[in-house]
Amino acid sequence: MKELSTYLIPVEEEQFQPLQTQLLQRLCQVHRLPAAILYLSDAEEGSRFQYEASSGLSADPTPQTFQTGEGLLGQAALEKRPLTERIPAHQLLSPTLSPLVELDAVFLYAIPLLYQDQVQGLLVLVSSESADTLLESPDWREFLNEWGTYLQSVRSRRYIQTLLEKTQIQNQELASREEELRQNLEELSVTQEEMRRTQELLTERSRWQELVIDLFALTASATAFEGGSLMRVFLAQANRFMEAQGGLALWKDPDKNTYHIVAQWLSKSMEFLWPEHWTFQEDLLKRLEKERKAVSAVSQEILSEGEPALTGWLVAPYFEPKGLRGLLLFGFPEVQPLRPEVENALRSLAIAFFSAIERTHRGFSRDFPALLGAFAEISGGQVTFLPAEAVQKGDVPWLQEVPLVQRDAYLAALQTMLTKGGLWRPPSDIPVREIGLASFQGLWLLRLS
Repeated sequence: MKELSTYLIPVEEEQFQPLQTQLLQRLCQVHRLPAAILYLSDAEEGSRFQYEASSGLSADPTPQTFQTGEGLLGQAALEKRPLTERIPAHQLLSPTLSPLVELDAVFLYAIPLLYQDQVQGLLVLVSSESADTLLESPDWREFLNEWGTYLQSVRSRRYIQTLLEKTQIQNQELASREEELRQNLEELSVTQEEMRRTQELLTERSRWQELVIDLFALTASATAFEGGSLMRVFLAQANRFMEAQGGLALWKDPDKNTYHIVAQWLSKSMEFLWPEHWTFQEDLLKRLEKERKAVSAVSQEILSEGEPALTGWLVAPYFEPKGLRGLLLFGFPEVQPLRPEVENALRSLAIAFFSAIERTHRGFSRDFPALLGAFAEISGGQVTFLPAEAVQKGDVPWLQEVPLVQRDAYLAALQTMLTKGGLWRPPSDIPVREIGLASFQGLWLLRLS
């Protein structure tokens, strides 16, 4: 299967179909299959499947497209599991089945290709004999998972391209309206200054749309293993675009009614550190709950005690059904006006950022501990959760096991990992056998004796 995995590489859109054809041809050669077909799920809806590539056929197969639940192929996509059927060969593909393949009857296998329990594509295998042994092979299942992950990235790229094309169409429509406005303005002897401002507005709106699309694409691939670094890149790009001096993302602690920093970014000219936990003025929180949109605020309106170092702030809220859950803040030396296109973009950025945070949190709090538990059963290790607060205080239960001269270095490495997030491994010179995953909440660890 490793040879087949070499075909799952990033390529340009025009090279994707030929590469998948080569993969299907090699798959048929390796497993002696008469034919194979690949369908890809629609990038937007996900319920419609389109023919992408095939091997062993003299023409495109029938059907070219199908919906979830439609026929054997659609039923396999609906149930998210392989289905098989033995039918006469001529009934399946004739006259498109290559004349080189002469079979009376064939096994037809419809195999969904999944990523995070979502069907990304459907593989159809045609076999002259039962292929159940192949389908039950662990290597085959692992390869299907890799294929599903690869197809998800292709669908995401196509979805982003669709958004870009829609944006271009909208910009063309806006440009068309601008031309109509220009003609009307000429007839009414309106000054060139008004036309210049209209052009600036269109340009600014387009710039913000491009920023939102870029950052949505960035967060779409975030996982618990690299989510922390991606979130800092997210804030850095947004800050530089807005020419802000600093930005931070805050996540609400419902037990304490405070907000703690998930990610932050400061320009090199700033020489201060923000507190880890923030308590906001009730008037600001009520304003956000009432208006349900981004707002501009001065430093005196932000914190219930003290003032942040910067004068002007743009605050973008993120709401869950239960209420306010997260805040994106961008700080400036002066109070900032909040134009409609900026407000719309900030709301979209908050949705993109905190949706990725929730997705990585589910992986961190549910999937990764289960994975560590499975490893622990094999290795005899112990799975434990070390809260971020305990790490910051140096309250690590097994710290006495670390040689005295290396304890400070071990604690410093743990604290740094909380900020970065991702996979944790202790420094190689410290004799501690453990591995884990860090986020702003703490670390899940598998400790080996």
